Amino acid sequence: MPGLTVSEKIFNKKPDNFMKEHITQLLIQQYTNSYKTETSATIVAFNFYSDHALIITSNKEGEIYLYRKMEYESMFSDSLSTSLNNNKDFLPTHWKRWLEESQFDLVRKEFSQALNFNRLTASYNENDEMFYWNWKAHKNICFRMNNSYVFDAIVT
Repeated sequence: MPGLTVSEKIFNKKPDNFMKEHITQLLIQQYTNSYKTETSATIVAFNFYSDHALIITSNKEGEIYLYRKMEYESMFSDSLSTSLNNNKDFLPTHWKRWLEESQFDLVRKEFSQALNFNRLTASYNENDEMFYWNWKAHKNICFRMNNSYVFDAIVT
C-alpha cells in the first residue's frame, strides 16, 4: 500500500512480546548475515547499506546487547578528509582529482559503496583499540576507524 507508515507512538511504548520477538528475529538475521570482527570482549557485526550502516555488538556467548544505525555522513570525519589529503600518493588517481576539486562527497560515496559491496576487510587492534579496514584492490590503503565507528585516518 503506497504511503503506508508506522506511527512513532508504537515505538515510544515498551514493546510487547510480539514486537520483541520480531525485533529479536530481525537483529539475529542481520547479525548472522553480517561481516563480523572480533575484539577481546565482543564481536562487532557490520551491515552496510546504500546510505547507512547497522552495527550490532554481541558478547562472546552470542548475546546481542547493542545495535546502532549510523549515517555515512557521520562515519566520515574531517580528520579523515585531512588524512586523505595528506596521503594522496596512496590513493587511486580519481580520488586525487576529486580531492583537488573539493569533491569529498564523491570519495565518501565510493568509499561507502566499497563497504556495501564488501571490498574492504576489517581487523581490530587490541593495543590501540581501533578497527583497520584494508582495501582488497588497493593493498596500500588502510582506513582506521575508532570505537565510535568513525573513520578518522589512512594508515600506511
